[in-house]
Amino acid sequence: MARRAGAAAVAVAMIGAGAACSSGTSGGPEPSTSASTSQTAPAEPFTGFIEPVTGTAGTVSYTAELPQLRGGDAAVRDRFNAAMRAALDGYLTPTEDNTPMTVAPGILDEDDRSEVAHIGTGAVAGVLLLNIFVDHAAHPFNTVATAVIDARTAEPIMIRDLFTDEAAGLAKLVEGITADIADEDKLVGQSAPEPVAEQLANWLPDDDGLVVYIPVAHVLGDYYPATVDWNSLADVLVPGMREKLTR
Repeated sequence: MARRAGAAAVAVAMIGAGAACSSGTSGGPEPSTSASTSQTAPAEPFTGFIEPVTGTAGTVSYTAELPQLRGGDAAVRDRFNAAMRAALDGYLTPTEDNTPMTVAPGILDEDDRSEVAHIGTGAVAGVLLLNIFVDHAAHPFNTVATAVIDARTAEPIMIRDLFTDEAAGLAKLVEGITADIADEDKLVGQSAPEPVAEQLANWLPDDDGLVVYIPVAHVLGDYYPATVDWNSLADVLVPGMREKLTR
């Protein structure tokens, strides 16, 4: 499957416009004048990185590869970083009976790991993958959380925001997911999600298309990143949305 919309080291410059000003007087003898020019220094570009995080929360021991941003617009950066941290924190609550639990980095499809997946002028996006084991359970399980943040407004971009008509857009998206499943021999017998936003909430933009993490059998990794080609969604996307998510 085509992935890796952008590596964690990709950077996009967010340049502040410079402003120049000068002052002087006129009339009578020409006095000496001085001109001062001020220019806003270019902001450091966004850079994605993985922050190793380790600790304990009650009976939960955790180690995670937390996708984070440095540089760029502070509001965007803080919103993304907080979203990724909140996703991790959501899995650090002890069980009701305080059974010991271990949280570790997750891996899907052999090499799909937590990452800052896209940095662009319109959006930044990342995915957090975790592997969770509760003591005495039969096996550990993987979890997925994604964040897509508007690089101009610092607001989250939700799956329903992508389409001119939510119902039609989600239906077309599921149609594409179903086709992707059919092309993967190892996914024979797996069901596509329903065309509702809650079942399609874990998504990322990719150069090749829209990536949606869909639940699959545990033996297949619990989740599978299905990719739906942008062209197949062209008639249901909000105008300019593809460009916003990929540039």
